[in-house]
Amino acid sequence: MSLFIKTTLLISCCLYISTVLDKYLNNFRGDFKTLPPPEQDNKNIFHLKMAASVESLTSAVLAKMGASSVTEIVSTLPSALTTDANISAAEMELKNGRMENAFHQLSLSHSTLLHHRMAQRLHKPSRGSKDEDCSAAISPDSLQTEKATLATTEKDETLSLLQKLPSDWSIIQITSQSVGEFSFRKIGTYPPTPGLYISRCSCGSQPTITVQAVTAPKHEGLRGIVQEVELIKEENKIINKDYRDQQQKYFTKREELNNRLKCVVRSMEIAWLRHWCCLLTGSLGARNQQLLEEATARIIADCKFPLTETQTELLQCIISCPVPPERTGGLELGVAFSMRASVAALLYESVRSARVKDLCALIQKEEGLLGQLRRAQRNPVILVLDKSIVSLPWEMIWVLRDQPVTRMPSLRMLTLLYQHHSCRSSSVLVQGIDSSKGFYLLDPDSNLPRTQERLRSVFDETGWPGITARRPTHDEFQDAITNQDMFVPCVVGMLWDVTDKDTDFLTCGMIRALQGKDGDPATPLATPPSDVALLVARSRSLCRWYLTAAALTVYGLPLQVIN
Repeated sequence: MSLFIKTTLLISCCLYISTVLDKYLNNFRGDFKTLPPPEQDNKNIFHLKMAASVESLTSAVLAKMGASSVTEIVSTLPSALTTDANISAAEMELKNGRMENAFHQLSLSHSTLLHHRMAQRLHKPSRGSKDEDCSAAISPDSLQTEKATLATTEKDETLSLLQKLPSDWSIIQITSQSVGEFSFRKIGTYPPTPGLYISRCSCGSQPTITVQAVTAPKHEGLRGIVQEVELIKEENKIINKDYRDQQQKYFTKREELNNRLKCVVRSMEIAWLRHWCCLLTGSLGARNQQLLEEATARIIADCKFPLTETQTELLQCIISCPVPPERTGGLELGVAFSMRASVAALLYESVRSARVKDLCALIQKEEGLLGQLRRAQRNPVILVLDKSIVSLPWEMIWVLRDQPVTRMPSLRMLTLLYQHHSCRSSSVLVQGIDSSKGFYLLDPDSNLPRTQERLRSVFDETGWPGITARRPTHDEFQDAITNQDMFVPCVVGMLWDVTDKDTDFLTCGMIRALQGKDGDPATPLATPPSDVALLVARSRSLCRWYLTAAALTVYGLPLQVIN
């Protein structure tokens, strides 16, 4: 084993011990309070000595590496365990009230291996035609900019990334809190549902950052949300493979999975995110945002106690949060309880406290305006999810169902992609997607005759070039993705396997909507939106199966269609 690999493993172990074992020992210290005094003293001394030994070992290894802190090593030797170091650093920053520093550390914990590999590729010298072709496509200035973006290690550098993005975008970064001893576990097993850090960031020249810790579900029956989704995905594969010829059993099984997935999403809403669902919404348009700020100012002016700047930002999210579809009977019937719970969490007080009641009464006075703002259209949301929760159907949560939502692996990757396209006048980000410039690939393996039958007429209406019942050549594929604005079926992604009939029906509706054709008056696509992510969100209503609708997701930058 090479010295580099040995060193990496040793550092990883030290990171794990220093960040996880300390929490582990702290838990034990709490347990020892119930033990008789002699045993308590002995065990506390033992664990304190062990912690000191670990600290000494970590310091010695860092000295040998020529580093001053664990954080310094994390940025150069990414591994599955270094994420814990960033999250632990963020936890300390948040406790000390340094929210921007906390967000910076949390942002570094996302897609560390991907960043490392991209940085290696950008710094790799040209050694052949492939590399030369790749480097020729990127100007020297752009190459240096991309290298600098990936090398972000300081808080101010992270803030500068937000400043480079459009002011109407909201970045919602969701990071799992460290699960400690579950970092090492058997293959095929899952840790309990973790607590979360929700980071809400506005972009533009004056970005704002709010980081909120969300505790894990307390009920034991709700501690396996990720595991339940993985089980549903596996059973979905089995059903699609083994029961297609047994129609009645097939539909019964799929309906069972439908209901289980609905329960998962409901658990995410009411048992996991709870009142902090309001942090996931996009920003309002300029006029509505001004009205919200004016209403918030009136509420605070009449309030008998002061609110901090962070509390004021959270209050705006709380009072303007969209209302769930099942809670449309007014404030008293639907919003009152969740509003009071949110205000209580904002003030760190009981829902029955006088201050919570007073603040809710002031909010009630603004209900006429706030009701309109809750129903107003939102600006784009970019979800940044860590790898442990990325497979969950976040877009099905009620506050996101009718919002334009896309996904990106990290803030750095988002900024890289935006910088790459925003400086090119011919980019679809600048020009918009021309709905007349499309290319379709229909049943390339020639094994879905019914899909061909259902979709052929729809594609014929578009006037797009395309290929049916065969795979494209390399040149055909390259030409399609280079010279066309839309490539079907690669418009959106799926979180898991879906059925062909349901997706065929979905594809028909989306293709017509992308071309600006009005849909059924009884559907959300009666007047198709130009925002691609919002169009996808509203297209979910076309799916027969909840499983299909929940699998639908958009990756990349928010884009607009020009018809």
